Formats: sequence, structure tokens, C-alpha cells
Amino acid sequence: MTHWMCTACGYYVQTATPPDPCPSCKQASVFNDVTCYRFECGGTRTIDPSRVGSTLRNLKGAPRSATEPKAIPLPTEALPLAEFLSGLGGKEKQQLKDLGRVERYEADAVIFNEGAEARRFYLVEEGQVAIESQLARGMLSPTSIVSAGQAFGWSALVSPHLYTATVVALSDTRVIAIERDRLLARMQANPSFGLTIMQNVAGMISSRLRSLELAWMGFCQKND
Repeated sequence: MTHWMCTACGYYVQTATPPDPCPSCKQASVFNDVTCYRFECGGTRTIDPSRVGSTLRNLKGAPRSATEPKAIPLPTEALPLAEFLSGLGGKEKQQLKDLGRVERYEADAVIFNEGAEARRFYLVEEGQVAIESQLARGMLSPTSIVSAGQAFGWSALVSPHLYTATVVALSDTRVIAIERDRLLARMQANPSFGLTIMQNVAGMISSRLRSLELAWMGFCQKND
């Protein structure tokens, strides 16, 4: 998939062709191709920070509320997120789902905020959510997009059990919310199951760190 960034507001999307109009600013805007085509930044699986920086420096300026924090739209899905159910058998997958309950969120709904106690872990069944981290001076960066078949909320499984980012629904979304204590109890009762879960959590954390690294690169190039 090609990586695109709106030249009016900086909205980022990974798709074969750019949307029209832009889903964020609603303008019939030209999208820049910010895909990496160089070995140095990892090839077409990720974005090119120099292209991101150039696009951000030349934003046309989309309408924005005076009270809305400026968002720095940077590499969502810079590296694919770990498929959280990978490595689990069919029976284990169903057991994991049975631990939780279905929750539904409308587009733009905040599922949880950065710094809140991490009581639940989430599997996405339908829709997409954005993982947003605060970088500096009130600026928010969507560092990852989580789609159906993927997971978020790994902080529920790692001390000190505080969410490290804000999660917002990008569309009507259905998730399975799993209480932390129930999941941890199942992992302790089945060490093989628990090991697979924690291996996938490690993959999610690695992906988050890489996305944040690329976000800072784009942020610094924007302000050069």
C-alpha cells in the first residue's frame, strides 16, 4: 500500500489511492505520496521522514477550531502491528474472546485517555481506532492505526498499568473489551497461552516505539 499525506491538513492514510475529499479537513485536496522508496528508511513498508517533513512544512492550512490542539499526522502503520491472535489455536482464540464483552463506539469517541488506569485490553472486531500520543506543546500525533483483527491496550498487561496513549475511534467500531484481571488469571493458569500473549504484546510495543521514532523524525524536519 502507498502512504499518502493531505497537503491541506496533513491527514495521513495508507491505501492504494488517496481519498477525495480528505476525510479529515473535508477539502478536495491533493495528497502527497510520502512512501519510502529508499533503503535507508526501510523501503515501501514505511514512510519517508523527509517527504513527511516537506509536506508538513508546506501545509496549505485547513480550517481548524481555535481550541483544537494541532495534530502532527505521522506514520500510522509505519510497521504492521502484531496480529494479537497469531500463535493461538482456534480454541484458544475463542477462549480469549469469551473472557471479554462487546462494546461499540461511534466515530470520534474516545475509548480511553493517556494516563488513565489500564483496566481493559481490547480486540477490534470491526472498524478502526487511532492511537494518539502527546509529543510536545500540546501537539497530538496519531502514531498507529489499529484495524479489525488487531488489538490495543497492552498497558493493561504491563506495570504500572497506565495507558500510554489516547485511543479514538476513527469509524463506527466494535471491540471486545477484556478485563485485565480475568486475562492475567487465564495467562497464569495456562503458561503456554500466556507466553504467546506476551510475545505479541512485545511486538505491539516494538511497533509503537518505531512509530514514535518516525513521528519525532517528521516533527523535527517540520521545524528545521
